Amino acid sequence: MKVTLHSGKIEELEIESLTVEELLRTLGISQSEVLVTIAGEIVPEDRVLSNEDEVRIIHVVFGG
Repeated sequence: MKVTLHSGKIEELEIESLTVEELLRTLGISQSEVLVTIAGEIVPEDRVLSNEDEVRIIHVVFGG
């Protein structure tokens, strides 16, 4: 699986079965600070990922 991090760095991971939540935990990223997309669509934390997925992690900025 190809993962583009919010920093722009690209990680290549080989997985068997992993949810978005597990991926973020593995990468040490807080779920409350990012959105995860596949093909431009936001995906939920319980989505099961495959090696064919191209995942993008987008940092969410809060403020006012």
